[in-house]
Amino acid sequence: MKRLLVIVISLGLLFLLAGGAVADWTYTVQRGDTLQAIAQRFGVSLGNLRQRNGLWTDSLRIGQRITIPTGTAATSTGGWTYTVRRGDTLYTISQRVGVPVNTLRSVNGLASNTLRIGQRLTIPTGGTAAATTAGGGSRAGVDTYMLARLIHAEAEAEPYIGKVAVGAVVLNRIESPLFPNTLAGVLYQPHAFETVTNGRIYTTPSNEAVRAARDAVNGWDPSGGALYFFNPGKVVSSWVWTRTIVNRIGKHVFAI
Repeated sequence: MKRLLVIVISLGLLFLLAGGAVADWTYTVQRGDTLQAIAQRFGVSLGNLRQRNGLWTDSLRIGQRITIPTGTAATSTGGWTYTVRRGDTLYTISQRVGVPVNTLRSVNGLASNTLRIGQRLTIPTGGTAAATTAGGGSRAGVDTYMLARLIHAEAEAEPYIGKVAVGAVVLNRIESPLFPNTLAGVLYQPHAFETVTNGRIYTTPSNEAVRAARDAVNGWDPSGGALYFFNPGKVVSSWVWTRTIVNRIGKHVFAI
């Protein structure tokens, strides 16, 4: 009995220490979810997910709240993780994120430019070389101050890279045929951004938000080409879970 108690206490401490090491957020289990599917959706190992939540089995119930560890989203090199999608090449990824091909190869230990779908690449964030957009500079006329207002309203408490990512999502929408092709059109599209609806967008942006807007306009896209972002710790439409998640930064999930 004593030995069992020691094991239980030790495991409890392990979970506690693991929880203090990362900034986590919470996912609410929905119909059809499995622990394996949740782990794959958020790029977390099944063992890590079990350990973080103290689960002894894979059984879940609808409405159960699962802690998703996000401390692995940024690497020890000060980077973030991008998951290779169909059609990606090392060159197109380098152009999208504003990092030279040689740097990507060096950071990821790649002997060639060959990639496989699902491969995870570390994108270094130390320094942000501006990338040329596929649209041939279609971002040049974007009002960076208005973009900064949206970034500040949506991502004030997020890390800098997360602010840039939010700005990049807005710009990706401008360049996508699925959305209006102007900044104003994207921002004021009905029900697109809660902070536009509630007026928070008119708050004066921080200097960091302004810098993030400039970095996004100059081509840095830490979102991984995302068209959507959301905080799964808040109430969101079930529709967002039908999108393919491409990255996680801070408390935001980015999807296409």
